[in-house]
Amino acid sequence: MSGELILLVEDDREISSLIELYLRKQGFNVVIAEAGEEALDQFENSTPALILLDINLDGMNGLTVCKEIREVSNVPIVFISCNKDSDDIVEGLKLGADDYITKPFDPEVMVARVQANLRRAPIFRRGATPVKKDELRTLSFDGLTVDLVNFQVHVNGIHVPLSAKEVQLLIFLARQPDQVFSLDELYQNIWGADSISDTRTVMVHISSLRKKLETPVAQFKYIHNIRGIGYKFNSYLPKS
Repeated sequence: MSGELILLVEDDREISSLIELYLRKQGFNVVIAEAGEEALDQFENSTPALILLDINLDGMNGLTVCKEIREVSNVPIVFISCNKDSDDIVEGLKLGADDYITKPFDPEVMVARVQANLRRAPIFRRGATPVKKDELRTLSFDGLTVDLVNFQVHVNGIHVPLSAKEVQLLIFLARQPDQVFSLDELYQNIWGADSISDTRTVMVHISSLRKKLETPVAQFKYIHNIRGIGYKFNSYLPKS
């Protein structure tokens, strides 16, 4: 990951300087934007591997920036928020953000979260990932097909657009049908960190995923909530 470009969108220069210092110590390149419009310009003029995005920006806020970027790219977006209980965080996750960090934060933990999100990002970047001859290329269950090469999902033959994290969650669960995973386990496996405070991230992504996979005749038939425990992918006989 050394040398990858991070787009940091933060209007507090003291905070942005601290974040930049720690990121550069780990070998990252950093470009900084202090406003939403500037962030979109920087995004268009560079190819960031990940975006650290403050929610509370003057003018165009971080939520709008996230929405604009999500219309054209699945680049990992990690929100920076000053309030861990803010509804803005949930809204940001619904718009397609991958993760969030709350202020104040330990810079080393922030770097670890950036690295964790980057480790899980490459297979979802543009272009198909090579698959070995003997590797499974699709997962098929009772109307649901997941293309493991191009990371596309179809329900009853209709393409269902999913975010990178939604696809990751679906593949992780579908590859282990009927096994129940807690929110902490899902966060650890998909986001790459163990933090109870981040289970809300998982809940928002799971909720969005379940709604997108719904059909008029079958609500939530693929991913089941096991109350008080977690979630599992419901097993159906794969198509031949």
